[in-house]
Amino acid sequence: MLGRLLRQLRSPRPVRLATSVSVGMAAHGNSATTRRALEALLVSANGDFELLLVDDCSPDDTLAVFREVRRWHANTRVFAFSRNLEYCESVNAILSHARGDRVLFLSNDIHASPAYLRELLAAAEAHPDCGILRGCSNFVDNGSADHNVAIGRCETRDDYFRFAERIAAQHRGDALLDDRFLVGDAFLVTRRVLACIGTFDTRFRGYYGDCDFGLRARIAGFRVALQRRAFAFHERDANVDYLPEAERLEKVRRRHARVAAALREFQRKYGLELADASVHDLPWEALARRPFDPALHRIAPKDYAEYLD
Repeated sequence: MLGRLLRQLRSPRPVRLATSVSVGMAAHGNSATTRRALEALLVSANGDFELLLVDDCSPDDTLAVFREVRRWHANTRVFAFSRNLEYCESVNAILSHARGDRVLFLSNDIHASPAYLRELLAAAEAHPDCGILRGCSNFVDNGSADHNVAIGRCETRDDYFRFAERIAAQHRGDALLDDRFLVGDAFLVTRRVLACIGTFDTRFRGYYGDCDFGLRARIAGFRVALQRRAFAFHERDANVDYLPEAERLEKVRRRHARVAAALREFQRKYGLELADASVHDLPWEALARRPFDPALHRIAPKDYAEYLD
């Protein structure tokens, strides 16, 4: 069924991705949103790129969706966690096993487009000093006007594909913008960064692992930057809105509590004491100037082969 649908939806200008590019996506439930995100990716890209999919012990048919994609795209590996290990472990399964020189992580509610893939990869090629790149979106959880782009009325995939092309044209010639911290819903990381700093620090479970990862890359001397020409559509709140009301409210409550706990853990790791701080209050520039300490700033990859499906 997916193969027939993809043949019908194939983008007129897909980006060809070679085996030197790895793309990863992870999900815990919400298979309908995950399917839409994968359809967007697979109509935006062709070629023998590596695809890594992590099912974080979903309570629905997410694993079946991933298996269906594997039948359509041969160079696919699926990891199926036997218990819910959450965001950082899911990302680490991708980063630890990716074979590509460039690894693109996409959350299961991020819709890639040909323009998004083309512009991110072109920026990585043109800026070898840039270790982590991300694009803009209609919603990025950092409040930045540079990252957050008002999309207007886009009702179909073709609508936001065309919108992404307009954003690429609008910012043609713009320089990369350095980021203070990484928002990890979608990002591209180079092999040089992974060789130097490793993977996510799993002391952070759902939150701040991305901020820590970006900071460690900066400490190691790599740029973490925004390419404004690369736009991806984000299904905002898709991973909570599909739930029944009581479950949705409980998930939001847990999220807020865990964000606060992760911020406290981040401050402990870096010896900070900031009362009532938010991510915007942290001294990112001073932290980035600290010397690189492998004991603190490198997290060795982990073998997740036991979860291969």
